Amino acid sequence: MQVRVAVVEGKEEPGVHATYAVVMAGGVGERLQPISSAEKPKQFLALLSAKTMLQETVDRILPITPLEQVYVSTGTAYVGLVREQLPDLPNQNVLAEPIGRGTAACIGLAAITIGQRDPNAVMVVLPADHQIRDVARFRTVLLNAIEAARAGDRLITLGIDPNHPSTEYGYLKAGEQIPMSGSQLPIRRLEQFVEKPTKERAEQLLSEGGYYWNSGMFVWRATAILHEIEKYMPELHSGLSRIAKALRSQADASQVILEVFQNLKPASIDRGVMEKSTKGLVIPTGDMGWSDVGSFESLRKEKTIQEKPWGYEELWGLTASYAGKILHIRKGQSLSLQYHNTKDETIRVLSGQLRLLHGDSADSLTPQELCPGERFRIPPGLLHRMEAIEECDVLEVSTPHLLDVVRLADHYGRVGT
Repeated sequence: MQVRVAVVEGKEEPGVHATYAVVMAGGVGERLQPISSAEKPKQFLALLSAKTMLQETVDRILPITPLEQVYVSTGTAYVGLVREQLPDLPNQNVLAEPIGRGTAACIGLAAITIGQRDPNAVMVVLPADHQIRDVARFRTVLLNAIEAARAGDRLITLGIDPNHPSTEYGYLKAGEQIPMSGSQLPIRRLEQFVEKPTKERAEQLLSEGGYYWNSGMFVWRATAILHEIEKYMPELHSGLSRIAKALRSQADASQVILEVFQNLKPASIDRGVMEKSTKGLVIPTGDMGWSDVGSFESLRKEKTIQEKPWGYEELWGLTASYAGKILHIRKGQSLSLQYHNTKDETIRVLSGQLRLLHGDSADSLTPQELCPGERFRIPPGLLHRMEAIEECDVLEVSTPHLLDVVRLADHYGRVGT
């Protein structure tokens, strides 16, 4: 498939509606506590790779739009984290929300900011905490959506093809396919939003067909979404107009933004605009390996098997109370010398032979050989290292603090937290 796009090495040809990305990174990560926390929500954690979810999201968009046209919207408490994790992002591209007021206010603030910079801008709106395995497919879908947005004042959302009757996601009902200049993927009319259904209702939706999971990813012109906000959310639009006036005056608009946000009621863009607008369209994404990583079970599925330099680990259980793993360690290989601040774990050798080094300091480690059936508890603060005398499988059950590892020494160059 060839897609006509005016993007070459991060630059767009003159005369087109330039593309800007808005990454929403203001969530507090409630659903994955205690792995995630209000101080460091999941979008700022390296849950699925060596990069944080925010960094992965920005990396996915960079071949489509340059970094100077990427904006990150977040709470004021997280501005420092955004700048730490994206040091090359221009400071003015971090949009600080003084109070969380939902995706409608977040998107509206971004739209007026970008609109003042470029009145013809096309906005791509992406949550910062999603996983997408097939990045090439994602970019193909997104480029088609961008071209369709350039062709008219439409509100385009990406619909995820459901592969099971999930109760974790909202659904989009798609209507007739319509011709749309600039897109080589099918585009369908958006007929209805369905709130998170019961299991029985989800099964019914899948059997009927024509329903997609609501991804929370959108593409539109900045002027198009502002027009619909004015039509369906006049109170929000009035507040945004105040902010826009302050921005045009080149004064410090932070006080005006605070006053406006204080007087807004929390509202999502879905309920505030998309459920009412007649301009909504859906582009089905196909299978691009998408997950919002919004539950312990979805996180477990994404991390089921993880290759390690010493072998691999299988995460077979994960809840808010515990985590369960199988560590497969190759003969002669070893894990890092490490300790945990909070994580409390117990290991049991299932097969092979394991040497466990443990102690209060790196200079006074006690070696202990464990055979199948033998176990050992590793409380917080205890230094330890596992070495495979023979290839072995080790059962690990612990508190759910998966990222709580401080490496002091490592044969594979992985040192630190």
